[in-house]
Amino acid sequence: MHVQTDEEAKMAQQKILAPAAPNLPLAPSVYGQQHFDILNNVHRLYFNQLDRFSSAVINGGPFEHIDFITDAPIEHKTGRLNWNLADATLDIDMDYGVIQQIGQEQYARVRNTTGVTIPNGTVVGFAGADEDALAVAPYLANGSTPSLYILGVMTHDLPDSGQKGYCTTFGFVRGLDTTGVPAGETWSLGDVLYASPTVVGWYTNVKPTVPNNLIAVAAVVKVGVTDGVIFVRPTIAMQLNYGTFSRTTDYAPAVANTAYAVEFTNSRIANGISIGTPTSRIVVDESGLYDVSITLQWSSTNASAKDVYGWIRINGTDVERSSRIVTITGNGTYTPILISEAVSLDVGDYIEIMVAASEATVYLHAVPVTAFSPTAPAANLVILQVQL
Repeated sequence: MHVQTDEEAKMAQQKILAPAAPNLPLAPSVYGQQHFDILNNVHRLYFNQLDRFSSAVINGGPFEHIDFITDAPIEHKTGRLNWNLADATLDIDMDYGVIQQIGQEQYARVRNTTGVTIPNGTVVGFAGADEDALAVAPYLANGSTPSLYILGVMTHDLPDSGQKGYCTTFGFVRGLDTTGVPAGETWSLGDVLYASPTVVGWYTNVKPTVPNNLIAVAAVVKVGVTDGVIFVRPTIAMQLNYGTFSRTTDYAPAVANTAYAVEFTNSRIANGISIGTPTSRIVVDESGLYDVSITLQWSSTNASAKDVYGWIRINGTDVERSSRIVTITGNGTYTPILISEAVSLDVGDYIEIMVAASEATVYLHAVPVTAFSPTAPAANLVILQVQL
């Protein structure tokens, strides 16, 4: 039995892929049986090649390669695969007239359940899921929705019809107004566009600051009113939590050498961290590593030497090595203690700032605003999430 070699297999495959037109015999001056036999054999060989080629196509190959026309534009039609002369890649024609440039664009298959059409070019975020698609809605980067929910930009108008569409997560989105006028701005070629914190589903070239989300969504690659183009690549700056809390009234430990938790009266700025119940508890919404810095402003009613203490508790347990001690000697002077620690907290954990004194003649002193300076709180706590 003859075993086909690799070279013979390759030659056979090439014959299947490219059946050659037959060389027909020249017409004789006098027709006879021999001429017709030759003609029939030639046609039989050619049609056998066509049959093998058709069978290979129907059964999926194997094929060595497929060549596309590369020097002329092709009419687009849903389900068609062809060469894109301008972008030097293959196009796939999909629903809604979307044309994907293979290797240069990526899409998420999404569904609109908002009740209204989501226009082409809208910045969208995750809004739920079903068995075969993500649900999306226009995204507003005002801090009310986590940055991780951002998904991309719609590459066509998507009605709330139950049909799935395409959201660009990487690549070009065309046919937009990229002048900046809809945002009340002026955009230029190369501008980085962020998810807008003020206009839902839109962009800004002004970098947002807290408490807004910082999400670079795209860059302007063509400025135009109706033919503008952006290149989409959402880049998320992680939205870390923070808070600044203070006590704006005096506080005196009632009994010497006894631990007391400082109660806070004001929250100046906060996201994901809040004053709990009782108000000595500062509660975090998310787990992570937090930097805790507290300033305690001590004062005394006499000039004798006494020691004051400050430290941190987590969920009622002292943090090891977090105590700071200062000896106060002045009468009516101000002596601050600074405590700074990195602590690991879980969801719903709380911290407390504890104080104590060797005599009951000292207190945390809040100083009101003066003609030349703002208020000085009795205690000021800053807590920053530094790692998720």
